[in-house]
Amino acid sequence: MQRILILAAVVLTAPLWLTLLAVAMAFRAIQLLVLYGLAWGWWMGRDRRRVLFVYSDSPNWKAHVEANILPHLPQNSVVLNWSDRLSWNRFTVSVMLFRFFAGPKEFNPIGLVFERFNVVKPFRFWQAFRDAKHGREDALRLVESRFLDAARGQHRV
Repeated sequence: MQRILILAAVVLTAPLWLTLLAVAMAFRAIQLLVLYGLAWGWWMGRDRRRVLFVYSDSPNWKAHVEANILPHLPQNSVVLNWSDRLSWNRFTVSVMLFRFFAGPKEFNPIGLVFERFNVVKPFRFWQAFRDAKHGREDALRLVESRFLDAARGQHRV
């Protein structure tokens, strides 16, 4: 009897929750289009490519990032420090791009490479740094080289 009641409630409320789901999906799609429009049309300026890199003051990666990644980023790159996020203006384009495209998991450190009229390329470093902490540095070297190649426009096959 309880199963029948649950099934009836799901069926009877389906128009309501399906409408809410459609509205949420439409909002997300509009947000995606607006952010790509801002990134390509304004934030990138005349550049074909722009990098957004976010890291924190974690002892697991701060020294490595500052010595091996940041000095090799293109001049027009934007670097945000997650440890300073309370002072970020949440309405700046770079912060909005980070929050949307980095997602809720393994977002620190992350490199986002934006190319005009192309989808953003995320490079997640969290797992690679975790592996390196345990003596397995291959993944870190791989993601780092792929990210820096993409940031410079040198795509690997």
